[in-house]
Amino acid sequence: MPDLNILLIYRDRIMRAVVGTRPAIMAKEADTAALDRICQGLADGEEAKQLLCAKGYGFPSQSLADLVRKLPSVKP
Repeated sequence: MPDLNILLIYRDRIMRAVVGTRPAIMAKEADTAALDRICQGLADGEEAKQLLCAKGYGFPSQSLADLVRKLPSVKP
C-alpha cells in the first residue's frame, strides 16, 4: 500500500491543476471518494514501475505500459 504522503501529494497536484493559482485548500471537492481512487491509482502505477525497474525491466523514465510490454509472455 502506498505511503499516505504520496496520496496527499497527488491530491494536492490534482487540485492545483484544477483550481489554478487559487489555494487548493480552499477548493471544495465534489467527490472525495473518486479523487481518492484517482490518487490511489497513480500511486499504485508509480509503485508498479519501481518494482518492475528493480527487477530489471526497463527504466523509470518509460511509461508503465512500455515496462509491462517488456515482461516475458507466459504460455499455458
